[in-house]
Amino acid sequence: MGLILLHWKPRRGLLAGALAVLAFVIVKSPAMPQALGTPLTASVPAPTGPSRVGTLAMRIVDSNRNDPYLGAGTKRELLVRFWYPTLVGVPCHPAQYASPEVWSYFSELVNIPLPEIRTNSCWNAPIAKGVHPVIVLTHSYTGTLTDYTFIAEDLASRGYVIASIAHTYETTAVEFQDGRLAKSMVGSYLAPESLTLDEASLSLARSVRLEDLKFILDELARLNRGTDSPFAGQLDLSRVGLVGHSLGGEAAISSVEHDARFKAGVIIDGVVTNASAAGTDKAVLILAAGREQWSDNECVLWSHLRGFRFAVNLIGTDHMTPSDAVWLAAYVPGLAVQTGPMGPERTVAAVRNYIAAFLDANLRGQPMKSLLTGPSPDAPEVVVTTRQQSLCGKR
Repeated sequence: MGLILLHWKPRRGLLAGALAVLAFVIVKSPAMPQALGTPLTASVPAPTGPSRVGTLAMRIVDSNRNDPYLGAGTKRELLVRFWYPTLVGVPCHPAQYASPEVWSYFSELVNIPLPEIRTNSCWNAPIAKGVHPVIVLTHSYTGTLTDYTFIAEDLASRGYVIASIAHTYETTAVEFQDGRLAKSMVGSYLAPESLTLDEASLSLARSVRLEDLKFILDELARLNRGTDSPFAGQLDLSRVGLVGHSLGGEAAISSVEHDARFKAGVIIDGVVTNASAAGTDKAVLILAAGREQWSDNECVLWSHLRGFRFAVNLIGTDHMTPSDAVWLAAYVPGLAVQTGPMGPERTVAAVRNYIAAFLDANLRGQPMKSLLTGPSPDAPEVVVTTRQQSLCGKR
């Protein structure tokens, strides 16, 4: 019988020991592929908002920036996956979770068959009428742009436009519309023996992400202005939030601090460094997985958050829990994702509801939900720290 173990692997150096990289370690018998047979069909948990969800992918090129991973004057090329509320009554062509080539490559890396995944999104459906707040999403180190589909679809069903970036040549793999498969140049968390974690690689990944995030904001403005854009005039760029996981969380902290266009940030089990702990006047949600003790840098960051701040600690969970692995574990034999006393379904609900409540209050100006004022009877296992409270003793 196969087993997939999840490990924290703290690394020192550039990120001062703060980066914890999640690695899949596959231990399986020779008969495992035959025992598994044909992969099952998995389903992304149904979104909870009132709107149907549309999705599309868009290639964008930064003509003003050479790609640091390629050199030779090649311009930086990104793929962005959008999720958004769509019109009721239009035909729905079910969207794939990932392209077949990408999904096959992931299966090759983990050396087990992966299930076919049904999403809740309609491919290339038109966006619903109105002007919608925008959420930019940045993945974990070598993660992928669909790793948080259960969050993206849910936010889209609640009226947000989500733009998830594949950070090319760091992301494990991304397929462009012309069929080119761009693989990571620094390995993948799906194959830990390949993962590159030296200071130079991490520094490059961080700097490239920060430039990618600036560029996507420029492109969102262009898409909002363009008459041939699928989002023309329907993006509210005065209400843009940034969500990041792990190393993406560190990039999110820095970008929210330094780019006035981002109005709020959600840091999902993020890396916090000396540089990113400077603080901000903007609203910040810190969603942590299984903290037994907050790090010194997290404590400093909390003390430097001068706007609305809120911390959520999902007791008994691990670094992968706030990603799609939390529900995929039910379909992939041996995939171990810790969900603590809440279990997978209630954990999915808690992650979605805390993020949505935070964004609704701080981007849409909606009344503060009880989730953000103290412990919730719907999730008593979650430890929350409100704006008025201390995260770390007297800090």
